[in-house]
Amino acid sequence: MWREFGGEVVILELESQHYFGLTGSGNDIWQMIAEYGSSDEIIERLRAKYDVDPENLRADFENFVQELTTKGMVRVLATD
Repeated sequence: MWREFGGEVVILELESQHYFGLTGSGNDIWQMIAEYGSSDEIIERLRAKYDVDPENLRADFENFVQELTTKGMVRVLATD
């Protein structure tokens, strides 16, 4: 469960009842996950928004998603 409040995404992880707050690029990534779901689509949109090295962007994105996965906030599904 999540909501945006004044530029910050606030997430309630229902099982643990912990709250998490995301700002800046974390906020952007979370909203793009909710809207697009596809890693490749999200990375392309982030590249258009931020002036960063594509390899660093992908690595940072994958690390962020791994952290969200570890905390039980997202599940990564493989596609064919």
